[in-house]
Amino acid sequence: MSQIFCRLSKKLSSAPNRSLCFRRSEFSTATTPYLLLGNDVVGDSPCGGKLVNYNLYDPRKEEQVKIQNQILPKELHESRWIGSSRGWLASMNKNYSTVRLTKNQRTISLPPLTRDKFEHLVNVSVSSPNGEKQEEDCVIAVKFYGSRVSLCRLGGGDSEWTRIDVPCPSFHSSTVMFSERDRRFYLNNCNPDYTGPTDFTPKSISGLLTPVSGYKRFGFSSFLDEMPELESEMRLSRFKIQQQLVESSSGQSFIVLWFVERVTDKGEAVPWGDASYNNKELCKKTHKIMVFRQDREQGIGPYTDDIGDLCIFLGDNESFCLSAKDYPGLNPNSVYFGGHGSGFGICDLASRTIRDLSGSTPPSGRLFWIPPTSQ
Repeated sequence: MSQIFCRLSKKLSSAPNRSLCFRRSEFSTATTPYLLLGNDVVGDSPCGGKLVNYNLYDPRKEEQVKIQNQILPKELHESRWIGSSRGWLASMNKNYSTVRLTKNQRTISLPPLTRDKFEHLVNVSVSSPNGEKQEEDCVIAVKFYGSRVSLCRLGGGDSEWTRIDVPCPSFHSSTVMFSERDRRFYLNNCNPDYTGPTDFTPKSISGLLTPVSGYKRFGFSSFLDEMPELESEMRLSRFKIQQQLVESSSGQSFIVLWFVERVTDKGEAVPWGDASYNNKELCKKTHKIMVFRQDREQGIGPYTDDIGDLCIFLGDNESFCLSAKDYPGLNPNSVYFGGHGSGFGICDLASRTIRDLSGSTPPSGRLFWIPPTSQ
């Protein structure tokens, strides 16, 4: 991908077309975040790729936009998107598993990523440059469902993937995120009763790649008092609770709990462990989002309904924060969310209300919030 989103703030479709062989598309934005809803192939390009229309959602204007007739190069047409982080969009070739990262008209190719036959992707995170180090010294972490995280340095022709084994099954469905403050990757979805090691980086590779650590999940007792509609801990079985660790550019750190429930066409909630229903008969929706300020010593901090002018973005990619003051049109003290199969919307933390942002049927694929390049 190359240049669409860096030009998107200047024009949507009114500017004259450039030569198709040079007009490619890029998933980065100059002045606004976007939700990537997918793309439609509309033809072949003269350079062997495909012509596509990109479907996006602009949260500042609260409207969907379509960017038409953009080039999808052949190597990316044969790939699928696997995540985004810090302005990078990651894709993996469907046949050869080669990984590519695209950002600001640059594409970095990485070796094929071997995965187990039945593994499915969770998400992707990319570390940021440290001090005077170059961006090529950054590391990408790819998390699959299961017992491993795969790491690879972006720069250097001899880069290869390193597997980090995770000892506790409680981390199998965890997301991975990079902490600017701690300069390490975190897996943050473990059960609260986990007492094992929190440093997963083998000593044999310590110092060669960014460390990987576990982050304990909130104990349910920490937020049950904030959920008066739940009479007991057992009723939490109706929810799938995703835990996300999010940091702002000012150094604030939050733990976000994302409650997703399954419901029938009559609106009846179905516990996630109930296998008596066919998944095709159910839909998923966001029931509640809760934010906790991270305690830097103990990890578990107080619940909050006030994060100031910040907006948190949750999706099928790495979460991030933006200031509403820097991006007029965004709603401060809110969480924007978009998830696979559960649509997208906004949660106002002060009023604890959730509002859908789409008047149509949500797309079925993975949803990525793409941050501005300045983020």
